[in-house]
Amino acid sequence: MSSRCSVGFVKKAVQRGLDNYHAKYIEADSIEPLYHVCFGGMVFSYLVALSNERRHLEHKQHAEQYGHHGFK
Repeated sequence: MSSRCSVGFVKKAVQRGLDNYHAKYIEADSIEPLYHVCFGGMVFSYLVALSNERRHLEHKQHAEQYGHHGFK
């Protein structure tokens, strides 16, 4: 178990994954890496903005609950 958690094992696993990705998509001149970047960017930006949106929603709900005006 501890050999799977070592830094060397993780580095080799990541390198093996990157090599497989390169062989499957880059060397094959596939368009899929572009899709991976685009969709990954959308997911990342959504996750970054999610906390801010939740804060706004909680503020709006609090204002509606206690009768503050200015929100529709």
